[in-house]
Amino acid sequence: MIPLHPKDQEYFDCYPAPIMQMLQENHFTNINSTITFFGPMLYFMVRAFLCQKVLEIGTAEGYTSFYLSSAVKANAIRNNYSNAMFYGLDICQTKKTSDNLTALGLPNEIMTLDSIELDKETFKDIQFDFIFQDGAHDKEHVLHEFKVLWPQLRGNGLGYFVMHDVMGPSADGYALVNGYVKQEGIKLQNVILDDGIYGLAILRKMEDYSERRYPY
Repeated sequence: MIPLHPKDQEYFDCYPAPIMQMLQENHFTNINSTITFFGPMLYFMVRAFLCQKVLEIGTAEGYTSFYLSSAVKANAIRNNYSNAMFYGLDICQTKKTSDNLTALGLPNEIMTLDSIELDKETFKDIQFDFIFQDGAHDKEHVLHEFKVLWPQLRGNGLGYFVMHDVMGPSADGYALVNGYVKQEGIKLQNVILDDGIYGLAILRKMEDYSERRYPY
C-alpha cells in the first residue's frame, strides 16, 4: 500500500470518503480534484464493457492512467485476454507515468506525441474498445483526434469514445465533432454527464450494430 499523498490526506480530512480513500491508497499520485470521481468511473466503465484495448489521449501525471490500465489488467485476468494493453500519449511526463505504471505491474505503452500529429499509421492495426480524450482542449486537436481515431474504434455497439471537458474547455471542439458526425452520417449513441463545470460525453459506436440476445 502506498502512503497517502499529503494533498490526499488533506482532502479526506475535509471530505471523508472511505471508499475513495481506499482506492487512492493504491495510487502513485495525488487526487486531481477537478476529476476526483472520473478516475474510478472510468475504471468501472472499462470493466463493465470488457475492454482489452484502451487509449488515453493526455496521460499527464497518470491519475486516470492508473485506473484505466488497472481495468485493462483486471479484464485480461478475468477474461483470459492474451494481448490486452493500455495505450497513452502526451507531450510530456510520459516516461515518468509509464515507469510508475510499470512498477505496479500494469500493462502500458505510452508515447510522447502531440496528438495533432496523429495519423492512421500511429496505432496501425490496433482496434480500440475504449478511447478517453483528455489532451489538448482546443477545437483543432479535439476534432482531429476524433477524425483519426474513430475509424479505429470497434463498432457494433462495442466501442466507446469518451470526451472530457465538453462543458468546459473542450466545448468548441465537442460542437465541431457533433457537426462532423452529422455531416458524415456517423451512427452513434451520445450521452452527456453534465456536472456544470467540465462534463463528460460518452459516444458509443453503433455502426454495423446488430441486437445481441441475452439468455434472460
